[in-house]
Amino acid sequence: MPVVTNGRVIYLGHPEGIYQPGVHTKYVEEQLDTDAVPLNGGILVKLLAISSDPYMRHRMRDPTIKMFAPPVTVGEPIDNFSVAKVVRSEDSAYSPGDYVIGYFSFEHYSVHPGHIKHEFKHCVKVPKIPGLPLSAFVGILGLTGRTAFTGWHLYAKKKAETSKTLFVSGGAGAVGTWLIEYVKAIHPHLKIIASAGTKPKVDLLKSLGTDVAFNYKEENAEKILAEHGPIDIYWDNVSGAQTDAALVNMSMFGLILACGAIAGLNKEDEGIVRHFEKIFERYLTVQGFLFRTGPDAERAFNEFDQEVFPLLQAGKIQNREHRFIGLQNSEKALLAVHTGENFGKAVIIVDEEGGEA
Repeated sequence: MPVVTNGRVIYLGHPEGIYQPGVHTKYVEEQLDTDAVPLNGGILVKLLAISSDPYMRHRMRDPTIKMFAPPVTVGEPIDNFSVAKVVRSEDSAYSPGDYVIGYFSFEHYSVHPGHIKHEFKHCVKVPKIPGLPLSAFVGILGLTGRTAFTGWHLYAKKKAETSKTLFVSGGAGAVGTWLIEYVKAIHPHLKIIASAGTKPKVDLLKSLGTDVAFNYKEENAEKILAEHGPIDIYWDNVSGAQTDAALVNMSMFGLILACGAIAGLNKEDEGIVRHFEKIFERYLTVQGFLFRTGPDAERAFNEFDQEVFPLLQAGKIQNREHRFIGLQNSEKALLAVHTGENFGKAVIIVDEEGGEA
């Protein structure tokens, strides 16, 4: 393979508020001889598509601050859940031409595992599925879908059998829409309430079959939930005021699944929850979880394909993507998930092969 232009998105520094393209990251290019890159027993991959997710803001921090996700290293490319194609291999488990998902750098070409190692790093071979683009492996078949599946499959599936009402905050986000379609398919008896921040996103929730969809910026969440509750299961993507509204409307022995806390990403005070007393007053169970963290989550990762693929083939779960074309536009994708501008799963299509069905 000849020398190629290798685009990279470099992390420049830690945001104190909202992430800013060009200030906290920068797209650069360099020449790379793909035949000469040392693999050190690993593989060289060509990036096809990469995910942009709100949680990445948590990674943009001083490494001395301990959190659930590993920090990004200043001066190095950022990385995230991606789908790629093996170009060269010194690992007998992979061959050139294999499609793989894992945590790869925001670079056209990179070595896995490379010199930056953390607990989220992994690499798994995947097939090309007829009718679906490879980018689906970073959305409905990737971090988005597998996160939603992990939480529900492990902690809510049994509870749902005897429950009546589910509330999903941030329901129009990628995880929220996946969860709503999944729950509608396997627990059709549940009444689903979901919130979003714009009219088009409320309309999207209604199109998914959400029973009660509302704009939390224009309507009083506590009153909506009081009218349509009580809430047996609360899937929390946001924390803050919506979680307070849910807490005062939970049923006795209700379940809260803590999946995200986007309300406090850029302004910590907006993520504050004040009604913790409802947890003991109503005998609530609060379960936090992370994608592929711990033996139970690893088991769910492996059970995902068997249960979810038939739902995809039946059209029960749809692939909705907000595409950003080209690695040079990845900073726009990173910003969009922090401002709510994306409509569908935010995906960066790095190579046209990643977006072809």
